[in-house]
Amino acid sequence: MEFRALRPEELETWLDHVTSVFTGGRQYFSNHWHNDPWQDAEGIRIAVDKGTIVSTVRVFIRKIFLHGEPITVGGIGEVSTSPEYRRRGIATQLLKDSIRFMESRDIVVSVLFGSQRIYSIEGWEKVPRYYARQSFRADKQSEWEVRPANFDDAVEVKRIADLYNGYARKFNGTVVRDEIGYWTQWVRTESPNIYVAERDGNIEGYVSVTRREDGLSVKEFIASEGALEEENGKHLFEGMLSYVIAQMDTESLEVIYPAPIADGFNAPVIEEQGSAMYHIVQPAVLSEKMASPTFNSIPNLLHNQPAPLAQGIQSHHIFWYTDGF
Repeated sequence: MEFRALRPEELETWLDHVTSVFTGGRQYFSNHWHNDPWQDAEGIRIAVDKGTIVSTVRVFIRKIFLHGEPITVGGIGEVSTSPEYRRRGIATQLLKDSIRFMESRDIVVSVLFGSQRIYSIEGWEKVPRYYARQSFRADKQSEWEVRPANFDDAVEVKRIADLYNGYARKFNGTVVRDEIGYWTQWVRTESPNIYVAERDGNIEGYVSVTRREDGLSVKEFIASEGALEEENGKHLFEGMLSYVIAQMDTESLEVIYPAPIADGFNAPVIEEQGSAMYHIVQPAVLSEKMASPTFNSIPNLLHNQPAPLAQGIQSHHIFWYTDGF
């Protein structure tokens, strides 16, 4: 068994492998490669047996905001082993290999989405994710012009990106999107239903939604500093969602969204739904970057936020679905 990085000429073969193991379809994995401005074939770690790829782990190279500072992060995704090669420790070996790769690239933290025991054994720790649930009524209000975002307009994309940067850094775990190509390719593909709210020629925020069988899920929400002055953005949030629901020709819908957004905007239901898992790859570097770290566990590091941002649910950890891998 050979453990190594993917060679560029093996990309199509690798896509064949992940498509055969998962049910997401080839286009999904192809998009995640071709739409990623930080793509790195060295980050795709593979196990090869007699010339055939039998297992793989991909490290997505990113940065996240952590207490307002950008921190390098390696996202673990596309962990896949052919059925006949499972339970042989191959994925474990690839995870160890991925940590060595991240160390070589000076990546400080790793994140993944899963709960299998294999990850906790190798040092990843669960961080709960909290969601609010409440119903909103349809309302074609006129305070803002709510419309689909125009990703063909470079000026508008830059305005949206600037809004994102100001709002997202208020939370822990949000991905730093400092490449316009990430917006025009990845975000555009993964969040096709983004609506901006414009007033007096200024975009004051946006929301990305996806329809569920029984309601809506918010994939991300961004508000300008001005909009935050109105109930921490609640007025804008409700206005945009009410307008989007009205476009769906229904009277009301239940909406699920990350609870750390202004303490859930007083939602009647706040619940834990799943988790992320984090692993500190380089503790010394993290301590150096955090001016005065007061955490004693990974969940505390992600959930605690300095005043005045701390709120009732004690959580400021958000990872937008748009950035998922």
